Formats: sequence, C-alpha cells, structure tokens
Amino acid sequence: MMVEEKVELKVVKVVAEPRLSLKRFSQYIVASERRRRSILRECKYPNDYVPRFYEMARKLVCETFEANFDDNGLYFDEFKRQAHAYRNEAKAYPENKDGYRNRIYSASGLDAICKMSSVLTPILDRSIVNSNLTHRKDSITKNGVRIGAMADMLVYDEIGATQIGFLKFNFTSKEMSEVEADAMLFVMNEFFSTKGVKLNPKSCILVDVCASRVFSAANMFDVEADIDKYTLEIRNNWGLL
Repeated sequence: MMVEEKVELKVVKVVAEPRLSLKRFSQYIVASERRRRSILRECKYPNDYVPRFYEMARKLVCETFEANFDDNGLYFDEFKRQAHAYRNEAKAYPENKDGYRNRIYSASGLDAICKMSSVLTPILDRSIVNSNLTHRKDSITKNGVRIGAMADMLVYDEIGATQIGFLKFNFTSKEMSEVEADAMLFVMNEFFSTKGVKLNPKSCILVDVCASRVFSAANMFDVEADIDKYTLEIRNNWGLL
C-alpha cells in the first residue's frame, strides 16, 4: 500500500534588482558591517509580513493637516481625541496582535505629534499642505539601486499654487541621527529635482516625531558622495547574498 505524503513548500520571494525603502537606506548608511548585510538580506528576501504599527497615525495626521484649517488648534484637538479612541479600540484585541499594537503605537504617535504643536504650527501657518500617501511608488535610482522617495505631504505656497517643499514624518521610537535624516532629505529632494520641481530647502522638512526633532534641507550636510558610495556598495553586494 502506497501512502501519499504531502509536503508544503514555502515560496521565498526574491527581489532581483537592488531596492530599499527610504527608511531602510538611511539605516544602512549608519549601520555596522554586519547589520548592513542583514538589511540587504531583508530587502532581497522580504517577508510577507510588514509591521505598520504607526500607519494609522500617519494617515490621520496627513488627512487632518490636509484640511488646512485657519485654527491650527483644531488639528491637535482631533489628534488627542483620536488617540483616546485608538486606546479604547485596542481593548478589543489581544495584546500580541496587530489590531492592538497598531492602535497603541499610533495613539503614542499622536501624543508625540501634539507635543510638537508649537514647532509644527509655524510650518502650517505659512503653507498649504496636501497628503501624498497615494504615491508610495515614488523612488529614485542611483547606481542601479532603487530607493523609495515618498514624502508624506507636499508643501505649497500660501495660495496653494506652487509646490515649495515636502513633509516626512518618522514615527519610529528610536531617535534618528543627523546622518539618517540628511540621507532621507537628500533622496526626497533628488526625486523632486528629477521631476523639475524647484523647492525651497527651508520647506523640505523631516519630522522625527517621537524625538520631537525637526530637520530641514536648509541645514542638510552635503551627503551626495556618501549616497554614491553606499549605493555602489549595495549594488556590488546584492548579487553575493
């Protein structure tokens, strides 16, 4: 008697050409040699599961700021209200599930945004901002390496006619280094430059939310040589993984 044995095969996804998210690329630049290799393996052989613990907060912040209220206090009142709602909603989920984590982390992210109200208000006062979250495929290619370049929001002049900058929110709990911030600002600037969009460096802003820090392209160090160096390194090592 022959017994049929079923074997479940796990399909491993392989990214053929070098491709990193904006966050991963910035982390790569400051990582140890061992961690860099780990980052590249994670990008070449990506897991189907991608945690998005702060995405509810990111989406709410972008959609709310897009209303362009005259009274900026309305934004932060809404964030406080929604943070409270997220914490209540989280009680319906087990603590080890994403339904819980997404709401708890996003609530903390909204709390941190509220603490930055005095810093963010002047930015909102002088500009019109629109959400850019539907443009997740925005990227640049440097030395054969594709790097994500999506800004969370586009910043326009006071009448909303001309784009003058962008906003990017970093919600991770670990504080960003200036090198990471400058790398991210450079990549996003490069993306808009290739589109022929001339931006005001003072309006190209990266907000490290949980650290309550703001970086702008106006204070960005010249990182082009480093970007060139590390993209060449990534391209040369990709096929060795």
